[in-house]
Amino acid sequence: MNLTAKNKCFLVALSALAGFVNGFLGGGGGVIVVAEMLAILKLHQKYAQATALLVILPLTVVSAIVYLVKGNVDWIPTLWTSLGVVAGGIAGALLLSKLKGNVAKIIFALVLIAGGIKMFF
Repeated sequence: MNLTAKNKCFLVALSALAGFVNGFLGGGGGVIVVAEMLAILKLHQKYAQATALLVILPLTVVSAIVYLVKGNVDWIPTLWTSLGVVAGGIAGALLLSKLKGNVAKIIFALVLIAGGIKMFF
């Protein structure tokens, strides 16, 4: 993939925004990464979503370490939530790999809309 200097700058700037959002809100940076990969890199939806997971992983680890060092983690909910997240992550990754066409894009959009409505009310 050949990227122009302008596109590289956009990727770095948007990725910094994604890192900030993820660190500040505890999530949501992946949505920005998916959007930038769709718009700038012109990746297919499934590849953008899968790649965003790999991009967000180190960011999540770094953010978690900062919160751990500051003493801002409650371990009991962390344990129980982690069990569900691991199971759901495996199931979601397996399902994403089997989806055809624009189904991933439609599901992604519906989840974002539902989340936005929930946050609004």
